[in-house]
Amino acid sequence: MINLAIVGLGKWGQELVKSVNFNSKIVRFTTVISRNPEKIKKKAKKNNLLIYQNLNDLFNNSKIDGFVLCTPHSLHEKQIKNLVKYKKPIFVEKPLALNSSSAKRIITICKKNKILLAIGHNRRFLESYLYLRNQIHKNKIGKITHIEGCFSGKSSFTDNKKSWRNKISETPLGGMTGKGIHITDLMINLNGKVHKVLARSKKILKSSKLDDVTDLILEFNNGTMGYVSTILATTKYWEIKVFGSNGWIKIFNEKEVIQKIGKKKVQKITFRYKNIEKKELEEFANCIRLKRNFPVLLNEVMENTKLFEASIKSKKLKSKFVKV
Repeated sequence: MINLAIVGLGKWGQELVKSVNFNSKIVRFTTVISRNPEKIKKKAKKNNLLIYQNLNDLFNNSKIDGFVLCTPHSLHEKQIKNLVKYKKPIFVEKPLALNSSSAKRIITICKKNKILLAIGHNRRFLESYLYLRNQIHKNKIGKITHIEGCFSGKSSFTDNKKSWRNKISETPLGGMTGKGIHITDLMINLNGKVHKVLARSKKILKSSKLDDVTDLILEFNNGTMGYVSTILATTKYWEIKVFGSNGWIKIFNEKEVIQKIGKKKVQKITFRYKNIEKKELEEFANCIRLKRNFPVLLNEVMENTKLFEASIKSKKLKSKFVKV
């Protein structure tokens, strides 16, 4: 059994713990690290976690195989620099960093210390996405010509005005920071690097501090065009669609695949929505056990961070194309 320690036991941190504790045969959370143990005492007890304030005490009294960071994005670099001396694998919730310089420093220090670094892009583990990617790799729809996606919906995180996620410093591009970044991750995984981006982001509902409608127009290195939108001012909607020279294929609301290949009729396939947080944490555990890299490749994470950074710049330049 792989034993993990979590840093950050907020709403999403508790979801990660719940996804595997008493539910997985290969990985579990045993410990939470917190400077304010009284504040999280009830949460820790509910999730059967030991609380440690000091990392040295943790390693003197407990066997930990890896860390999971579920903390504000701006803290990731500092926290990882503090953790590398313990020589344990580190899983970080996305985004890894809010700019490419910070992301590069994190990746460099982990490589230098030979530490496994995994980034939590859980949509990579959707059965529907694995099917779509396999169809593209088999060249079923031919050469990719256009790709688009949308991840929208009100967020319980940003609806909470006291949440760190509701700060512009932590969420500088509206819903693209926490939602749309999943879509751009999948696009880069499918279609490679983005050459330039034009971003439009604005506040429609005045009740939020954050921009609640954000759009990106993308031009990939291979010449393919793309479009991404994320709308906080609506109900949940999730879609990614890939057009090719021989057809198209899309995923709707994470479970339904609809495809049109060549002269065949439109086909619809429905996948069961499985516990993707459990799947990604079990993969992290297997990577620890087998000493292999996590499937969300760090060069793709770096490209996604560069795209995010260029999108912020484009917004500031009032929606001009910016080179990634």
